[in-house]
Amino acid sequence: MDFFARQAAARRQTRWLLWAFLLAVAVVVLALDTVVFTLLSMYQEGERFVSPPEFAAQYPEAAIVATLLILAVIAGASLYRSIQLRGGGGVVARSLGGVRVDRNTVDPKLKRLHNVVEEMAIASGVPMPEVYVLEQENGINALAAGHTPANAAVAVTQGAIDRLSREELQGVIAHEFSHVLNGDMRLNVRLIGWIAGLFIAVIVGRTLLRIGSRSRRGGLPILAAALAFVVIGYIGLLAGRILQAAVSRQRERLADASAVQFTRNPEGLKGAFVKIGGLSEGSRLSALAAEHVAHMLFAPGLTRRLLSTHPRLVDRIRELDPRFDEREFQRVAAAAARAEAAGAADERAMAMAPAATASAASRAAVPAAIAALVGHPDTAHVRHARTLRLALPEEFREFVESAGAARGLTLALLLARDDALRARQLERIAATLGHEECAVVQAAAARAEALAPSLRLPAVLQVFPALRRLSRPDREKLYSLVREVSVIDARIDVFEHCLAALIAHSLRDELDARMPHGGGSLTDAAEALGVLFAVLARVGAADEVAARRAYEAGLATVLPMHRPSYATWPDWPQRLDAAFEKAVRLHPFAKRVVVEGMTKTVAHDNQVSVEEAELLRTVCAILQCPLPPLLSEVHSPQSTVRN
Repeated sequence: MDFFARQAAARRQTRWLLWAFLLAVAVVVLALDTVVFTLLSMYQEGERFVSPPEFAAQYPEAAIVATLLILAVIAGASLYRSIQLRGGGGVVARSLGGVRVDRNTVDPKLKRLHNVVEEMAIASGVPMPEVYVLEQENGINALAAGHTPANAAVAVTQGAIDRLSREELQGVIAHEFSHVLNGDMRLNVRLIGWIAGLFIAVIVGRTLLRIGSRSRRGGLPILAAALAFVVIGYIGLLAGRILQAAVSRQRERLADASAVQFTRNPEGLKGAFVKIGGLSEGSRLSALAAEHVAHMLFAPGLTRRLLSTHPRLVDRIRELDPRFDEREFQRVAAAAARAEAAGAADERAMAMAPAATASAASRAAVPAAIAALVGHPDTAHVRHARTLRLALPEEFREFVESAGAARGLTLALLLARDDALRARQLERIAATLGHEECAVVQAAAARAEALAPSLRLPAVLQVFPALRRLSRPDREKLYSLVREVSVIDARIDVFEHCLAALIAHSLRDELDARMPHGGGSLTDAAEALGVLFAVLARVGAADEVAARRAYEAGLATVLPMHRPSYATWPDWPQRLDAAFEKAVRLHPFAKRVVVEGMTKTVAHDNQVSVEEAELLRTVCAILQCPLPPLLSEVHSPQSTVRN
């Protein structure tokens, strides 16, 4: 199953789970109605006791009000929890006691963790997530949370950091990144909000128990109602666990398989599983919130739980190694101390391992092969990502840790090469942020200009953890400023404009937690796709004739019957932004066709420069189709390289 099929499956599963949740709510509401109607009938002075159906028939207004009130409480609890989670994956990580890991940490184990996550992000082509460590947790576990890759966070327990080798830690992080790429995170976060609504009856019941225990008159009926509320609440919790289990088991198997494809090394992931089975702490979490995030964890976080959210550990290991012997758990337990002592040596060995050499340019891409890479990085991309990470200047660290400096670098990356245009951009920045902040942008400009084309996209994706630390008003102001700066003049470079669009779209995703894909068809977006392909066609074309041919070659794949005629426009930045807004709402399968078509357009002359390859990756990132770096392995051997 490729990226686009997984995204479509996640959408279908979301709809199915929504109906299941509504059914569970209906059952809980009916049960609570029965309790409330019984309680109310007992307090009707001077009247005999009536059954709940009789009460509803005699007092329909009271029955309707009670039902609406119960629905409002359930919906309110779900909405309140969902609003809390709109802050992104960091909210979930902090609820478990997570502490954010800075990029410039001096702790070697935390540095190793941050480097692994950074390499995975670069290889995947997604924004760098925030990194958290659960310092109080000695078990081996991890999770990825967030509505979109733009507001994602990865949290790893202290036990995993202390006990896993770099190879094993890489397998765990690859597993979590597969959840980021597969669209699992958004579904998992939604489940937390839904389950909060189903569990609210328990909270109400406990409150009634306290009231009933203090009441001298009429306390027994209140206590009985409170007990009924608690029982019904736990029935709702059971329904929530059924939903969790329905989501988690299959998605965990898929994430395991994706992680192996990511690293091409099943031994790393297997080693993490074996240590979980062999060590006394296993994968347990002690945080009170572990129940609510059980379906998001790398491995089960609760020892005793009806309806497990994960496949059996032995089954997961045997998916990786059919010859696995369970006696290996005992061997791992006995060798735990030696494994910890060898951790530092393992890190040094991995650091000295030769990394894949970054291609100076890529060759003519095979469109279907490129589309298949979306959301499917492998070991070569991880090694290439390590090369890119090391290639980023050392002083780059100051920009990814300070929110103000990250904003300055972000805007500096968008500054035009033309002096007059740059002056207008800086004037606009100073008017919005002030002259002091504008000076920060100017100071970062030299470093931004020095970045090679292959480093500009990774640089943009790496600053997002720092940008998330801006206040919401500051992020909204930055979003507006990025849009304004990028369209000041149509002479701006296409690559720079697409970087601006990527930043703007990612900021919008982070602020609004928008759905990554829609249900739009290619025909509905025909005009927008015409603009997108026309702009791409002109980037690498020698003249208008070549651009027209590249346009037709790519768009014919997307719209074989009826397509817009090739055209150019003086206001192409504004048109391109509008085209992006339309293309983002396409169905995942439609996006796969668009990616194949864009690849044909960019590679029509059988030559793809680094700039063109990075432009293609940037546009794919805007469309929420993260594309790994284009390496020589996926390119046609007969093509040539343009320097």
